[in-house]
Amino acid sequence: AIAVFLDEEDALLHLDGRATAADLGAAPGGWTWVLRRRGVRVHAIDNGELAPGLAVDPGGDHQRADAFTWRPPSRLDWVVCDVVDKPARVVELLARWVRKGWASRALFNLKLPMKQRWRAVVDARQRLERALGPEAGAWALDLRQLCHDREEVTGYLRRREDG
Repeated sequence: AIAVFLDEEDALLHLDGRATAADLGAAPGGWTWVLRRRGVRVHAIDNGELAPGLAVDPGGDHQRADAFTWRPPSRLDWVVCDVVDKPARVVELLARWVRKGWASRALFNLKLPMKQRWRAVVDARQRLERALGPEAGAWALDLRQLCHDREEVTGYLRRREDG
């Protein structure tokens, strides 16, 4: 997702040792691992277990909590999300994060239902725009199916002026 949505300059600028992130639905820790390898400080949020190496990583903070109710201790640069739930719930969660200023950018997966997958993608985009309200025009959303063998799409949400 990083290679698809961010060019090399953006990745270097926004994913470095100064960046902070929340990984919602973190277990077993795929996103946390990727972000930690880039030096990002990560709050890994999940009631499940993280992989053993990630659980003791000093740059990570595993909290057993619900991704839908957890609040960050301060403003973060990123929220990444791989929660297994309805696409509508996930986009509303991410809209709340960016609307409240808890994160500047979001990378997330939407698990698509077996029937009417395209309709679920269209609905998710529309729900996100409604949830962002008057600010919707200030945000850019890119949705792509990155893995042909998965019933999900990956999204990247960022402010338009952030490139």
